[in-house]
Amino acid sequence: MGASVIIVAISSMTAIIVAALSYYTTKEREREAEWRKEKLAHYKAYFAALAETIGPRVADDARARYCIAFNTVGLFASQDVIKSLHAYQEITRLPYAEVPIAEHDKRLTTSVLAVRRDLRLRPDDDIGTFSFQMIAPYRNGTAAEQFGTRQSQADISLSAEVD
Repeated sequence: MGASVIIVAISSMTAIIVAALSYYTTKEREREAEWRKEKLAHYKAYFAALAETIGPRVADDARARYCIAFNTVGLFASQDVIKSLHAYQEITRLPYAEVPIAEHDKRLTTSVLAVRRDLRLRPDDDIGTFSFQMIAPYRNGTAAEQFGTRQSQADISLSAEVD
């Protein structure tokens, strides 16, 4: 009788331990999924605000939304994301006509890759071939403005008069 009591006690303890571990790992996965979902929502808000600031003519309210989104990212993003966004922000502080397009796109791509790593997107990205660019949502701008080609203010004024 003593052996059967020990076997029952061991079986009961094992069942309790397995149930507790299962509960803990399930809750941990749920918390991680919720955190990733929250991060994704903030990153979406950041990139939506960023999209409004593309180009030479940016409204003040768009700048304000971008500032709020940029500052909010620091609350939850990894250090790698924050570092890459700061590098991107450095180059976008320049006047629009002075921003080197290749360097801008390189820093933007680095930031997007950092965000994707932070969200643990699968499959992993090929850093050597990954490239990201944003497009400007102009209505009455020139084709050069819409496709990111730099023109002098005189050229833009001249093309507006011809149209």
